[in-house]
Amino acid sequence: MALASDRFPMPAFPDGWFQVAYGHEVALGAVVSLHYFGEQLICYRDSAGEAIVLDAYCPHQGADIGVGGTVEGDCVKCPFHGWLFDRTGANVEIPYARSVNRTARLRRWPTVERAGCIFVWHSAAGGAPAWELPLVPEFDDPGFVWHVPDGARWQIRTHVQEIYENTVEAAHFATVHGVPNFGTVEVTRDGPMFRAVSEVSFATPRGPVPGAVDSELWGLGVDIVRHRGLGASCTLLTATPVDGEYVDARYTFLVQRDRGGGAGGMSRLGVGMMKDFMKQITQDIPIWENKIYRRKPQLASGEGAVTNFRDWAQQSYPA
Repeated sequence: MALASDRFPMPAFPDGWFQVAYGHEVALGAVVSLHYFGEQLICYRDSAGEAIVLDAYCPHQGADIGVGGTVEGDCVKCPFHGWLFDRTGANVEIPYARSVNRTARLRRWPTVERAGCIFVWHSAAGGAPAWELPLVPEFDDPGFVWHVPDGARWQIRTHVQEIYENTVEAAHFATVHGVPNFGTVEVTRDGPMFRAVSEVSFATPRGPVPGAVDSELWGLGVDIVRHRGLGASCTLLTATPVDGEYVDARYTFLVQRDRGGGAGGMSRLGVGMMKDFMKQITQDIPIWENKIYRRKPQLASGEGAVTNFRDWAQQSYPA
């Protein structure tokens, strides 16, 4: 299998917001070790419960604070020499010295929580986020159940852009996933947001039901997917570069609640859609892990949305 870095000419780590954890994975008092963008990171919560993401390696002697580090109030403590670093990454205490080291800092990553997920802003040039992630209204709607099934996470040897290009690849739904009757793809672009609405006919026991798949991309890290025609649903597909070779992909589902009190509170339709989403991504993985990137693909008539998507994606790779 050819390396992803040889198959895709794009920079491995685009600018944008990327998921690094779920909120429930970072408990108060815990230091969670992370590895993304080829970097070793840590995540913990300050005394107010806000998620903080910092570089993991201590600037003193290089210990990984994610291995044996502890939380003290708003600070993390290095397990090697006990140096304390506050939520901004500044050194605020050296237990055996009279003064702190003002040049010793851990980089702090801009961090937000959305829909039960923890995201960080990655930028090759550094600096503040260029745009903000939207809220996901379904997360606060009592009509939906937040759910992450077992197995809804994959380490894929590909590039994040390849995963999200599927939003405009309507034809592959028939050949790869066996979904017939995909129609036109309508594209809308607004800065970091790219929306692709694909007409589709859903197969149901009552026969085909016309509808659409609405994919709302925010940069190359988050896709908020909603269906039209089969009831309300909302799915987050997040993809985060790990090391230039692998991408960490996750599904987070907001499933319409079953008013009859079904298993887990979720509607049967919602449970079925979750299973279908997870089946489809496993069908895509062998293709992503073995294909190459065609700079000038020989497209068929009606596939112009692919070019539109690639043109929009370029803003995530600033010169």
